[in-house]
Parts: sequence; C-alpha cells; structure tokens
Amino acid sequence: MKTKSNDSKIKVLLLITGSIAAVRIPLLVSQLAKENYEIRCVLSKNAEKLIKPLSLSILSRNPCILEDDQWSNSQSTPLHIELSNWADILIIAPLTATTLAKWVTGNAEGLIPSILIANIKPIIVAPAMNTQMWLNKAVQENYKNLKNYENVLSLQPSEGLLACDAIGIGKIPPNNLIQLALEFIALHKQNEYRKDLLNKEILITGGCTSEKIDAARHITNRSSGAMGLLLSQVARFRGAQVKYVHGPLKIDKNLTDGIKRYEIETSVDLIRALDNEISNCDYFFMNAAVSDFKITSDTSAKIPKNKINEHLNQNFELVPDILKTISKSKKDNQVFVGFCAFTGSIEEARITIKEKIIQKGCDFLFANPIDLEGQGFGFLAQNEGWLFDTNNLEHYIKKTSKIDLANKLITQIISLKK
Repeated sequence: MKTKSNDSKIKVLLLITGSIAAVRIPLLVSQLAKENYEIRCVLSKNAEKLIKPLSLSILSRNPCILEDDQWSNSQSTPLHIELSNWADILIIAPLTATTLAKWVTGNAEGLIPSILIANIKPIIVAPAMNTQMWLNKAVQENYKNLKNYENVLSLQPSEGLLACDAIGIGKIPPNNLIQLALEFIALHKQNEYRKDLLNKEILITGGCTSEKIDAARHITNRSSGAMGLLLSQVARFRGAQVKYVHGPLKIDKNLTDGIKRYEIETSVDLIRALDNEISNCDYFFMNAAVSDFKITSDTSAKIPKNKINEHLNQNFELVPDILKTISKSKKDNQVFVGFCAFTGSIEEARITIKEKIIQKGCDFLFANPIDLEGQGFGFLAQNEGWLFDTNNLEHYIKKTSKIDLANKLITQIISLKK
C-alpha cells in the first residue's frame, strides 16, 4: 500500500528488542521503505548485539536510535515523548518476555519501555521467544493483560523450528503478516483502531473447490482464496475468533498465520466442514467459489481423450447450492453473507442478484464484477462491489484494495446488525 508523497507518508516507529528473531527485522524495514512508509528504528541494548544500527539507518533512510540516545544533551524534549508523538503507528518486533513484563507492569526503565508506556497510538505486537518461555504462566498472564489494551493489535507467535533447534510455538510472526497488520491499521486514518468484534465467532470460506474427472484431470476455477483470507485476517485484527475453511490457496501462505484454518478440496469436503462448524458462529461469510459441476463416478485411471466426452456425459452432475442448504439451519442470532461474481453492468445483474439472495436464504449478498481490468482474482487485484440485503439495501463500495474492501464490508454488515 504505497503512499503517494512524502507529505502523506505514514510514520512508523519500529521498536526492536533482544531476541534472536531481531535478525529478520532489517528485511521488514526494507519492505516497508519500498512501500513508502517513513520509518524510524529504535534498538534495545541486547538487540544492538544482534543487528547493526548502521544497517537499519541505511535501510530506513533515518538514523537508528539507541538506548544511549535517551538522555542526550541535544534533546530539547524527552526522547520517548518526542518519538511517541512523531509516530502514526508503532510496531514492536520482536517483543521479548523482559520487555513485555516491563510494559504491563509500568516499568519504564530503558528507552523502549518508556516509549511503550507513554504511547497511546496503535501498536502492532510481534512476540518471539523460546517455547517454554512463551508458555510460562507469568508470560502468558502478562500477554493476556496486554491483549486487553485498546490500542494493541497483537500477532500470536508462530509455530516451527526455533533458534534453539526445538520445534514449537515462539517464532516471530512472518514479516508479510506484520506488514498486512500495518496496512490494516493504516486504513483507519483519523478513526481509532477498535476491537469491535471481541467475543464474536466468525466462520469464513474462501478459495476454489476442485472436482476430480479422472486420474489426470479435474474441474476447478480461478479463485485464489485472497478475499476469504483477508476477510479472516481483518476479522481477527478486529478481535474476532475466526475459522477459515478454504480450498488450495494461490497466495502467500504466511498470510494465513494466526488463523485456525481447514483446507478442503471438494464440495463434499466443504459441506462436511461447514456442518461441523456452522452452529457455533455469529457471522458466516460464504466466500468460497464452489465448482458448479462434478463427476459422479470415481476412477483411478486416466480416461483416453477419445472417450472423455462419453465419460462426462454419463457422469456429469450439478453441485448443489451449498449456501442455500446451510441457510436452512440458520439461527435467528446468526448473520449469513453470500458472495456473487458477475460480468456486465450492475443494472443488468441487479435482478439476478436480488433473486439469488432470496433463493440462498442469506441476510446479505455482496456482488462484485470480475470483467473489469485490474479487478477480480488474485491478492494484488483491486475490487469494487455492491452489498444487497433482503429489503432495499444497495450499498456501493468503490474500487479499492482487497484488505480495504474486506474491512469496509465487515464494518457495513456489523453496523446494520447491531
């Protein structure tokens, strides 16, 4: 999400503490600089032993700030206050157990703890530490307290191979996910970031399904899973408990980090997954692009080309409308949202869309064009669309990034169902 000019640059203060995961942060700084964010880096004493301040200065195009700078004679304002006031958004990556403990107990010893305690701006938190340290009761209690801070967007540490050669939870969240969280916070501009979906359970489907023809062929579609994933991450950033059921993803899987997800292949797999989860959700977004057709017979052989027509004609079947089926079990307190891709003008599609929302039994249906240049499929595509309900609502969301569209769509839906 590149900003247009120096005047409109979003100011990001990046706080780096002494976990070995700090070695990944120069790449994050480089990514953000390329996206035209203005970045200032602050290194703790221990982080300074792991990465060179000069590298961060060059990558960020700003002098790297060290602990020893806190009470410099050249400062006319306390540095932790000046930096807190300067920033639009803060990131602390990695967050160590020591800094976490100082933050939540109000211990302002050191420049970074002083900034954290003085700060009232939105801050993205990316913890990183050994698994046993992360699971320690005191650390978990501190982290639980931190998640209650209204201005904190906390990204859970990832699971995988750690620097100590153990496999477990404690890896710093991927740089691409930290950047996505930053893009999400930046959407709010003058509006405060709010966790307005706390205690809500949201079930989201996305991506394509695939139906087997024979051992070598299958029926599928172009859906990448990007929109469903961004709906999932936006809902999580806003405080919801999210489950994402999806087909094969054609995007960076690092962006799924932190979401409970289930990968499926066929329409039957999708129906089974939804049957297990649908009764527990408050909101259901049926964004998956389900294949319209399937083959009834199952074969382990490859059908010869001269016999494929006969095989298709004898075994061809339409896939049932999954949203229509699931909507029959919808509870009064649940909100179901369907999605509809269309080509041509909205004037031509409007009647069909309004018929679909009734047929499918959902509360809302979001319709987006896929035949306009730069819109439709893929993570980088932009989209526009119209949100319909069963009455006379027709809310237009103009062409924008998919993460902005996901955020605006969720905002509109929850505002109508309060």
